[in-house]
Amino acid sequence: MLCNYVVANGYHLYYKKNDSTRFLVKCCSGACKFRLWASWMSEEKYFKIKSLINEHNCARNFKLGSIVNYARIGTHYTTQFLQKQKVSVRLLRDEVKEKFGIDVSMGQCRRAKKYAIELIEGTLANPYAKLWSYGEEIRRSNPGSTVKIDVNSMPDDNLHLEDGFGISLMSDQHKGLFEAVKEVLPIAEHRQCARHIVANFRKRFSGVHYETMFWKASKASTEPLFNAVMKEIQVLNPTAYDYLMETNPKS
Repeated sequence: MLCNYVVANGYHLYYKKNDSTRFLVKCCSGACKFRLWASWMSEEKYFKIKSLINEHNCARNFKLGSIVNYARIGTHYTTQFLQKQKVSVRLLRDEVKEKFGIDVSMGQCRRAKKYAIELIEGTLANPYAKLWSYGEEIRRSNPGSTVKIDVNSMPDDNLHLEDGFGISLMSDQHKGLFEAVKEVLPIAEHRQCARHIVANFRKRFSGVHYETMFWKASKASTEPLFNAVMKEIQVLNPTAYDYLMETNPKS
């Protein structure tokens, strides 16, 4: 609600105190009268405003502050990045300016985009924790489906995978999980998720040119075309080239 208030009215607020039981919000202009005090109501399970001076004697300031930060912007645009991750940082800055009237820097928008993509991709732990929920959803939405979780062997598996002949396994570089699956499907082919590779790649080698060349190489339809793109990467940065070649390009 404070975030919405800041965006709607253009006042630069900050948390003077902020913990699990109380928070005090003041205006960034030292002489401004605005003051909000709230505390946690243990029985009702919500924060209640105890006192509020809702007056400002300062000029409006439509800039990113401690309340409207890059994480707030990233969260707001998560759906947009899910549909199209190639939205440029410059376009994001222009849209934030046009939609909310907030002046943000390229760096702040870059962090907001990174935060949104990390929310989309999630952590390794979160998807696995939801397996049982996925199983129940399959049973609900597809009556008659067979779902078995947390078993070591399934001689009556409906998929008839046998030893993995004709099957390709795609992993997110989670080596332990892949090795476990290979024990059950020893002759299955291995493929890696390019999005997970590029996510790790951009952590070490920042810059849109690196990512552009990675996708060009990843989508190469012939080996000579792949080698030509990798040669460009090698000329640009031999360390980046070596890093990608160690990920087993054939997969």
